[in-house]
Amino acid sequence: MESLLQPAELLRRIEIFVEDEVRAGRLLRGSYPVLREAVLAGDVDRAQARQLTGFQERMGRTVISKLLGKGLLVSGGPKDPLRLGFPLDVVERWFPKLYPVT
Repeated sequence: MESLLQPAELLRRIEIFVEDEVRAGRLLRGSYPVLREAVLAGDVDRAQARQLTGFQERMGRTVISKLLGKGLLVSGGPKDPLRLGFPLDVVERWFPKLYPVT
């Protein structure tokens, strides 16, 4: 299973994905630190997530909202902690050996 998921490389793949999405204008700068914390900690308090973006509160909320809207973060409710999401459109990039191209 470890060889399929390559957990040691997951953060690097997520970082590259976020950089590409920021360049394309689909994500905002400050997104990666929040996703990284979700990977490492399992869940992230919303206030901490806003701080991790490096922006003031309003823009930090916008970053979080964008990540939630794309399914990259998930939460049980508006006050609940944030967790890493795995939308189908990123699975191939984040876990390339899980579904190898034939």
